[in-house]
Amino acid sequence: MENSSVKQYRTLLTRNVEPFFGTDGIRGIKSAQIEKWVEWMIHHHGYKPSTLRFRFGILMSVFNWAMEHGLADTNPCKPVNLPVSSSRTHRDQRAEICVPSAETVLSVIGAAPERFRCMFWLMAGCGLRLGEAMGLGRDRISFTDRLITVDRQVACDGDTGSGRYGSMRLRHVKWREEGEQGRRVPLPDVVALALRRHLRDHVTWGEEGLLFPNATGTGLLYPYYWYGRIWRPALAAVAVDYFKPHSLRHFYAASLLSQGVAVSELSAWLGHTSVSFTERYYADLLPDAPDRARLAIDGALGASRHRSPLTGMTGIAAVASA
Repeated sequence: MENSSVKQYRTLLTRNVEPFFGTDGIRGIKSAQIEKWVEWMIHHHGYKPSTLRFRFGILMSVFNWAMEHGLADTNPCKPVNLPVSSSRTHRDQRAEICVPSAETVLSVIGAAPERFRCMFWLMAGCGLRLGEAMGLGRDRISFTDRLITVDRQVACDGDTGSGRYGSMRLRHVKWREEGEQGRRVPLPDVVALALRRHLRDHVTWGEEGLLFPNATGTGLLYPYYWYGRIWRPALAAVAVDYFKPHSLRHFYAASLLSQGVAVSELSAWLGHTSVSFTERYYADLLPDAPDRARLAIDGALGASRHRSPLTGMTGIAAVASA
């Protein structure tokens, strides 16, 4: 299991489970207690539906595991209905997605410190996550094939030796096993130009040849430094309201979908666990989808070789006018 997942589960245990259920065994927990737990998280923590469903899902998985190993007789989560449906939760998640305009993206890139500017290009032009951009090495870039291999990321989930996870480390990408081949992402010319300029002006660091080490060029780039010294100042310089760096990845997805790129291809380039996740997450980023649907049907049903002898119109158009 990823250290980040361990850290996340421990946080759930100490913040949401133990304060409510205590340290008693799980065998005696009933569905009524789970319902009260859900209400407690809503009123005590004020969780959004997506956060509530995520925590509930983890506890559901814990009970499933306990049943498989004989530690619980039933799963008390199964009869419990959450106050908000999964479809409503997904709609709320999509509504929270911020997609900056191309003008905003270019303005923010232009305001970024020159040494780290190429990271912005990689997130907006190749859909890389922030940690993936931090972990990109020179040997992962092929200008000849016009592809980038994404198989590593910088993460704050290294074992500190104290039982907690928080130290920096370079590891394989999210949702992938160690040694598993990473995804290959198309390298657009505009991003390739930015990469060539960066490699010309800046040296790489470490055995991995990382493009973006820390400010002193002696180690990994820390996220808190990125947010405080790179990201927020760039937004402030062009007077843009704050949005997360992940929104550059949303910009990438929206741009590809608007140009008719298949969701299956986009899902692979984003490194999502499934195409259905991509479809559900970005379903609202297709404002021109109705227009394309109308054109597709008009093309399919309105292009018949047989014309109406009365109107001269073809296919469905002749039928509609009858």
